[in-house]
Amino acid sequence: MTRFQTRMFFRSARHFTIGLGAVALLGGASAAAGAQDPVQRAPGAPSLGALPLDRIAAVVGAKVILVSDIEAALAAQQTPMPPDSAERRTLQRAVLDQLIDVEVLIQRAEKDTSLVIDELEIQQLADAQIAKVRGNFPTDKEYRDALVEAGFGTPDDYREKQVIEIRRRQMQETYIAELRRNGKFVTVNVSEKDVNAEMEKMGDQLPDRPAMLGFQQIVVPTVPGEESRKRARSLIDSLFLALQDKPSEFEEAARKFSQDGSAENGGDLGWNRRGNMVPEFDRVMFMLNPGVVSPPVESRYGWHLIRVDRVQPAEVKARHILIRAATDSADELRATQIADSVRAQWDSGLSFDSLRTRYHDERSGEDAIIPEVAASDLPPAYATAIGSSPVGTLIGPFAIEDQASGTRKFVVLRLTRMQPAGKMSLDEARRNLRRSMQEAYSFRRMLDAMRKQTYVSVRF
Repeated sequence: MTRFQTRMFFRSARHFTIGLGAVALLGGASAAAGAQDPVQRAPGAPSLGALPLDRIAAVVGAKVILVSDIEAALAAQQTPMPPDSAERRTLQRAVLDQLIDVEVLIQRAEKDTSLVIDELEIQQLADAQIAKVRGNFPTDKEYRDALVEAGFGTPDDYREKQVIEIRRRQMQETYIAELRRNGKFVTVNVSEKDVNAEMEKMGDQLPDRPAMLGFQQIVVPTVPGEESRKRARSLIDSLFLALQDKPSEFEEAARKFSQDGSAENGGDLGWNRRGNMVPEFDRVMFMLNPGVVSPPVESRYGWHLIRVDRVQPAEVKARHILIRAATDSADELRATQIADSVRAQWDSGLSFDSLRTRYHDERSGEDAIIPEVAASDLPPAYATAIGSSPVGTLIGPFAIEDQASGTRKFVVLRLTRMQPAGKMSLDEARRNLRRSMQEAYSFRRMLDAMRKQTYVSVRF
């Protein structure tokens, strides 16, 4: 269920696969946890301030993972080191395997130009985490000394590490949600034997069931006005005409005109396999010969020009220029009026299916039907709007951020399910466990496929 299920998936995957919930990523919350009270490490846990001489543990793509990265991960997790050398080696190899998985995922996410990461939110999360950690120390000196002892350096160094790790975690979650939305998670069967084995580990302790709810929603986007769309199309057409005769000037034009994060790199998207990009972009990219500039291509992100630089079996190295149609307050007002109309029509008895067909933002991949989600996993805007409303309540419109366009969308929803928290029944626990295992196995299979497509050399 896109962004609603992302955190739920990480929680379940933690028990059955690579442990991304705990590793996600070994910085952010985990590294901060290690810094909250660095003098109270678990017995035998390595100190970040006293790491051995470094060496390479693995190479993933162009990224080097060092032995100190393994030790830092163990220290951040407060993991005691076993006294037995063989057990210690097994633990280190397991953590290295997690770090490799994460690096593979991050590198794939970095190549996906459709991902939109909220830098302001990252800065705010970092500041909140730092404030929480700082609150554990009476004075600045004690705080600074603790950071140095834990191997984090100065407060500025620590903040920079937090920003980097939070950004990596956001990239992972956003990328996984995108893969799920695009149907990249292949259903994997889970045997009764495996389910029974996990049920036996639970014993008689049935898990708690969080408060659950479900709803149907109509999401109304803020759409650029006709004049803005004409200006964007006119600009992309002009760039296309200019670059047809001078494709070598593509990089310079991308730096000057492109409206996404790849602009500073001349529109460079790196190497991509089929399916990495949105379908309309992907289709044109794989049709192009090297050095040829494509005609304008429209996607949900705006208008693109694409140039392929190099081709090798099953993948291409490409650049693009993105031009978005700008939106203004009048466009947003128009969207709110449409959302108000949706609410009024729904309230008067018009069917959900009719409203969905006419108004819902299907193009951006928003789910219209959310059959089940934990109340604790709702985004803040949804949690605030829904509150303690009973089943059948019509809610909204309320605003959410549209990460693809940088504008706001407006949501109208009807609650279809509301279940209070409590203990799961045996059948519920079994169904939930099977579903979690299927998710985890599917994710593991997808990660294994990614690792086969990535250069990985283990030297530890």
